[in-house]
Amino acid sequence: MPQIFSRHSAAGVAPKTLKDGLVPVAVDVSPGRAAVVSFSDGSKSPSSCLRCATAPCMAYADAEVVSASLPDFPADRNPAVCPAGAMSRKDGSAPVVSPDACMLCGVCASRCQVGAIRMVPHAVVDDAQRDAFPETDDPAESLAALEAFLSVPRTGDFLLESDALVDEMRSRLLAAWGRVGDRFPDHLARNLLIAAGAGAAMRRKGDNAARMDIALGAPWPAFGCAEAEFGDVAVLDAPRDLMDDVAVSVGRFGKDQDTLVALVVTDVLPNRRSEYWRIVQDVREVLGVKIGTATVLALCLLVWRGKKISDLPADLFHVDVDTESYRTAVLEPILGRKLKIGSAPRPSVDVAK
Repeated sequence: MPQIFSRHSAAGVAPKTLKDGLVPVAVDVSPGRAAVVSFSDGSKSPSSCLRCATAPCMAYADAEVVSASLPDFPADRNPAVCPAGAMSRKDGSAPVVSPDACMLCGVCASRCQVGAIRMVPHAVVDDAQRDAFPETDDPAESLAALEAFLSVPRTGDFLLESDALVDEMRSRLLAAWGRVGDRFPDHLARNLLIAAGAGAAMRRKGDNAARMDIALGAPWPAFGCAEAEFGDVAVLDAPRDLMDDVAVSVGRFGKDQDTLVALVVTDVLPNRRSEYWRIVQDVREVLGVKIGTATVLALCLLVWRGKKISDLPADLFHVDVDTESYRTAVLEPILGRKLKIGSAPRPSVDVAK
């Protein structure tokens, strides 16, 4: 595919727009290369960052990080899309991603409607000058170009799982957690859930009245609560914490226990000898609440594939002591194929005996 360069400002900070007459109809992404944009006239072009003023790849709008299903929920309105703090921007230029700080979740890439962020495997913003994306002196033209992409379907995968990728992501997650601090699990869980099509608001630090770490809501589910617990010790208490969340949701906020979604988001799966899986089963049998367990990897697979959590079976994440394999019960149904990760023990992939 030929790449045609256009003139651009010396500073490289002017916004971009679409070339006159071009109407985007599809964006195809794949690991390690620029997304390909198809236009209604049959032409194609590699994508390029619009340098748009709103930068949805970097910041959420306020309405995205509050709870529509629980208006009084004390939401932390932190707008940062990257919980690892890997993205920066200066003087209206294209965002830049630190290759060392990026933790490979793909949330920023999922929010770029133009497909200008590729994973190699760390995120890289494509800002090359291309004929289809000329610079403009009018920021409104850049926003209009962004609007033109909002309903354009996107196909392909940002990343494909592998042993090396999962191990690297694990290492980077731990580094980001250590660097960012104790808000990191909630922040990452919220952002992954939003990227997977859920409504998610994380609780403001120090405000324990609402109990739950994350309030879930429209567009999926009608209402729910989630606990983000990272580490093989902290996650063991998550089912009990969720029962507190359910009690508060039903007793204080009048939510329907029969339709409420209860979800644990964790970086590691408890081993089979722990009480975690038995408690999950007991809660279902006694209270009728199906607690789901979603690993960071499971949510990343959704984000990398561009799938929505609402498209999955309602109880996909509900696994308990009788579930033979998290890999086959959860991860492979998300992908619709066999997982391309070896059988070596990995707590993000399967439950250790």
